[in-house]
Amino acid sequence: MSRSISASLPGMMLRFIRCISNVPENTVYGGPKPQSPNHRITLAQLHLKHHKSLPITVATAYDYPSAVHLDMAGIDICLVGDSAAMVVHGHDTTLPVSVDDMLVHCRSVARGANRSLLVGDLPFGSYESSTNKVPFPLSFLSLVL
Repeated sequence: MSRSISASLPGMMLRFIRCISNVPENTVYGGPKPQSPNHRITLAQLHLKHHKSLPITVATAYDYPSAVHLDMAGIDICLVGDSAAMVVHGHDTTLPVSVDDMLVHCRSVARGANRSLLVGDLPFGSYESSTNKVPFPLSFLSLVL
């Protein structure tokens, strides 16, 4: 009896080792996957959820691993915030982050989040044409909200 258990032990160990692998099966290691716009959450889908009084989930991600986790959790909107200046880069404020820094974070998140609608912050001061001109009219903001 002990001989049959020891004979099947290597097979059981191989299955166990495979189950605890740190490389998920469906990642970039399996090769790039084509993105389909049908798989992404759209504004129309969010609008429909709002009218049905269904919850809309939003979370922040700054890098690929965080985006993968948000995507697996089924988060509707993934925000890439300029708070990455403080959270990732260690600054005291969001002012030092540049548009180029934000693009690096946005690209990383876009590779990891295949389902969520991606929203990227523009760094402070990167979108004003002058100090006395408002970047968006208030009527635009009411349409978005």
